[in-house]
Amino acid sequence: MASIDAYPVVVIHEIAKRLDYATIKAMRLTNHHIYNALSDSLLWIDLCERDKAVLPSIAFRRSLAEHAEEDESRVGQLDFERIWVKNPFRPNLVPPMLSTMEAMDREYGWKFASDRHQNDRSGMVVEEPPAGCEPHPDIVRCFATSYVWGKRLVTINLKKEGVPDWILDRLRPRIIISELVAPRFDCSSIYQMHAQLLKEGEMFDTRATHPRRSAVEKMEWPQWTTPTQWSRVEIVFVDYPVGMREIAVMSQGKDQQFWAGNYGSKFANLEIRIEMPDEMRWLSDDDFPDGEKVYSGPTDGVRQLSDGVTRRVAVL
Repeated sequence: MASIDAYPVVVIHEIAKRLDYATIKAMRLTNHHIYNALSDSLLWIDLCERDKAVLPSIAFRRSLAEHAEEDESRVGQLDFERIWVKNPFRPNLVPPMLSTMEAMDREYGWKFASDRHQNDRSGMVVEEPPAGCEPHPDIVRCFATSYVWGKRLVTINLKKEGVPDWILDRLRPRIIISELVAPRFDCSSIYQMHAQLLKEGEMFDTRATHPRRSAVEKMEWPQWTTPTQWSRVEIVFVDYPVGMREIAVMSQGKDQQFWAGNYGSKFANLEIRIEMPDEMRWLSDDDFPDGEKVYSGPTDGVRQLSDGVTRRVAVL
């Protein structure tokens, strides 16, 4: 029986396609022949296509190759192995909504607050199925707000999701954020989405505004709105500054008649996606510069806690 060292690359690829990732990584340590075969981009492209990991378009890959021929120093490399593992260009980087806020805080790190307190969940409930509005085929459960602002903060670390730094800094693809929202038919209500692009270690702050990397969208409904259909609210970031590594989205809502119970606006199915272009471009640090933030309040997320230690926290 022939040694695996003598196997053609195509055979090694077929073996790898039947293994899990941990085993492939261990197999790669066998020798140089196996290592080189398992580092071949064709293997990882095949795995991406088999497992439905979203690849940049063929047009973009062709454009990338053309730019590399002109100037290799101004072109990044697509890591198809990382794309297969992380799937960073999938339709939605936000994990699915769970049945309780406690579970979403524990599993995802989502933060909930109200006008009363930063960690107060009384401003909303998880409602399943949504009540007082039209049904939607894609919505099983939603957040239903009350008479004080109910707030939910979702932060997505793009680097951890597998988006390469060079794509964020040099290509700066469109970042699309959207959510489905609806009112109850019997109570006037309001909804607001506040999205910010953040540098590494930077915290979300509702009082901070920046024309290139923060945006707010708002919807209001009068009492007796009919039909109470779900609408999509969308924010798109383009031509943002260099150095963006996280996306923070705060969704909030309330009723406008101060009714006890959950008669405020509803929101569900938050989506965040990176839209890769078909044409390569290579931006410098000076393109679309990051100006100074403007604050509507006295602080920028730094709070003095009772133990006397100053810590930076997200301000909802």
